[in-house]
Amino acid sequence: MNSRFAPIFLALALAVPPCCFAETGAQAKTVLAKYDAGNEHEARSLRMTEMKLAALVKEAKGESREVKGPVVKKKHTGSARKKRPTAARLKAKGDRKVQKIVGRRLTMAEVRGVLTTTRDFTGSDLSGMNLVGVDLSGVKFNRANLHLANLERADLAEADLELADLTGANLRGASLSQARLRGTRMAGTRMEGALWIDRTICRKGSVGDCIE
Repeated sequence: MNSRFAPIFLALALAVPPCCFAETGAQAKTVLAKYDAGNEHEARSLRMTEMKLAALVKEAKGESREVKGPVVKKKHTGSARKKRPTAARLKAKGDRKVQKIVGRRLTMAEVRGVLTTTRDFTGSDLSGMNLVGVDLSGVKFNRANLHLANLERADLAEADLELADLTGANLRGASLSQARLRGTRMAGTRMEGALWIDRTICRKGSVGDCIE
């Protein structure tokens, strides 16, 4: 600064009263306060806008769920659903099985299958079968082949043995109580200790017929 003007500036500075500086500082503070208030108002407006947007998004999601509605499970059609076998179907299946195996010798598994279903061995081949102690009560053996079958201690009570072949079979200790024996072939059948149709016990040496 030029030294010539220094005294002039110094005089002017001294001439300005202190109150002017105070007013200038107060004005600056007011301006800053207004600026801060404006910023706070803008921040508050921004927060309110964000809250409204969040509420709109939430409402839109709720409406979309209402439009979709509850999930409905599809019912299985009759073609895709397996039917449980009834007693009538099992019986019919057993009848067909018996018809298929007539004319050949049955296996033990097949015999057990028939005993748990129809209990009908009409015309079946059970020759030489081991049926010791088996419950054969009420079973149908019409025209069945029981040649050389082991029926010791078997329960044949009320069994239908009409026209059955019991030639050479073992019936020792078996029960024939009220069994049907019309036309039954019993040549060489061992009957010792068997319970006859009239509930008498066959004596020792009963072969082919019951000796009381």
